[in-house]
Amino acid sequence: MNEELLAEVAKMKANKTRLMGKLLNRTYRYMSDLAGDYLKGIGYENFRVGHIVALVHIEVEGTSINTLAAAASMTKQGMSKLIKELQEEGFVVGEKDPTDARALIVKYTEKGLQAMIDWQNCTKYINQKFGNVLGESKLETLKDLLGELVHEYENNYLSSSKNPLNHPMMQANWQKVK
Repeated sequence: MNEELLAEVAKMKANKTRLMGKLLNRTYRYMSDLAGDYLKGIGYENFRVGHIVALVHIEVEGTSINTLAAAASMTKQGMSKLIKELQEEGFVVGEKDPTDARALIVKYTEKGLQAMIDWQNCTKYINQKFGNVLGESKLETLKDLLGELVHEYENNYLSSSKNPLNHPMMQANWQKVK
């Protein structure tokens, strides 16, 4: 067995608590657990944190499923499933688009509007919990740093030729899937 490779893997494993992916994933899980507990505590039984992905992208006057899917960086099918679940629970309604009979415009119900206010309070609760651990200054710095990474990803990497998903071969395959 190659001793150098073994040593390198052992070194990597010794430092696994500092792997960025693991830290971001665990932080997201912590946030999701806090949010889920908060929302259940105020009466949201069949509401998943994933539902907020759809709700936060709906404009006050309504939004098409295609626009919601693009804003949330997910497939139209995935967004349609979320919207169906939200409709069944009474958070949104779907209306025919007057300009395109094939499209559906998603609008908030009163219950959906209240859910957005409750979500805002939930995010304050999460910020308070994280602020208790990190301190307000570090929490704001963390948000700034993550914002820089998201900005780089959304404005440079996603459209870059360096992104393998933008390779002409991948684009051709993606068009076949659509």
